[in-house]
Amino acid sequence: MKRLQNERMAQTQQTFSNKKDGPIYISVEPWPEYFELEPGDKLTLKWDADDSGDAMQIDFINERELAVWPNGKIDDIGYFFNGDPGEDRSWTFKHR
Repeated sequence: MKRLQNERMAQTQQTFSNKKDGPIYISVEPWPEYFELEPGDKLTLKWDADDSGDAMQIDFINERELAVWPNGKIDDIGYFFNGDPGEDRSWTFKHR
């Protein structure tokens, strides 16, 4: 069956987990939204990804910082922190 032009894209999710002994930082581009994850925290992104190509590009800035570029329809991307809605955690830092 052919996919219709206006049919919804496949929902994709990617989870980032901090298993380090200190905070890590994830920048979601191109806006950016910027999150600090404490040890044990998980950040999950949910969005409508394109049918082809990579769902996300991940750039390692250093050992504690990532920049991620989701591919697809990202205007309504969902941010979940440890399973709960977490968009309000962007740009909220305990460490400097």
